[in-house]
Amino acid sequence: MDNFYIGYRDPLFGIIIFFLLIFIISFVNYWWSVYKNKNEENNIQKFIDKFQIDDGKNEYKIIFEDKNLTLESIILLAKSYKSIGEYEKSIGIYLYALEKYKNRGQKQQILFLLGKVYLRAGFVERAREVFIEALKISPRHEESLKYLTITYDILKRYDKALEVLDALEELGADIKKEKIYFQALFISSKEIKNNEKEKLLYKYSSLKSTQRLYVEFLLKNSFKVDFNKIKEFDFKNLFDILWRMDISLYDKNFAEKDPFLSNILSARGLFFKKEESDIFELDILKNLVKNGYKKADISFEYFCNNCKNSYPFYFSRCPNCHYIDSVKILPKLTKKSYDEITTYI
Repeated sequence: MDNFYIGYRDPLFGIIIFFLLIFIISFVNYWWSVYKNKNEENNIQKFIDKFQIDDGKNEYKIIFEDKNLTLESIILLAKSYKSIGEYEKSIGIYLYALEKYKNRGQKQQILFLLGKVYLRAGFVERAREVFIEALKISPRHEESLKYLTITYDILKRYDKALEVLDALEELGADIKKEKIYFQALFISSKEIKNNEKEKLLYKYSSLKSTQRLYVEFLLKNSFKVDFNKIKEFDFKNLFDILWRMDISLYDKNFAEKDPFLSNILSARGLFFKKEESDIFELDILKNLVKNGYKKADISFEYFCNNCKNSYPFYFSRCPNCHYIDSVKILPKLTKKSYDEITTYI
């Protein structure tokens, strides 16, 4: 027994054990990497088989026969198809690229770009699956995580979006605005008592989009619109709602003191405000109403301050660039319909 302990204390014995452990760890790590890469390859292949476009032309395979074609060239070609709306061709190129390129970093890049094409083409569920596949390769890829939250937003899975935001927060990303936005949407979608929902929505009404969500909730559920409570809101972001809102719901004392609200009510004929507004269309309407012309009205266009696209509907998140709170409401003079004129008279 004493001989055993003497051998155990022998420095040579310790060195042998040390190198043996290094060998075992390296051996296990090597085969684990082989297994992991093989498993990843199988998953990617299943993914490709699931979404592969078989048009019988094999035009993408012909492109890839060029041995000198770099990944950058392939991505440029796919982006060119995407830019002109040829989404099927762009998707096809990316799927064939996944088969050709085996490097994990390249695969992650291709999957991310493929997800963006699916999202632009309107295949939101497929885009979600692609971004998740990209994150399996690189779980810390911020852009994939951000785009995953966009898919969850469109799919109205706000609880999942909040989970992804937690991951982004761990990575040090600034997600304060997104967190408020999704918290408000999550509360709005929950089945809770309206009084409790009103309090929670007001708590998260620090963004233009969440302020609008709060006011829409009040009107939809016949709550009194307390203008003193929402006096810090951006009323210009509620222009279309305030323009169409029943005059009886206004706090006229508050409205007379607020330049924007008083100009809206003046343009609607409740009273006349001499002071000019910073909105040309309201000033025109005010003077038309003052002179007895009742056929004019205002319609609205919604403009994104970030990508400069315009839409005929309000958006909290731009459908094109996906920015939150980038909307600007633009009024346009128009003519009332016959029904509106007769109702007004």
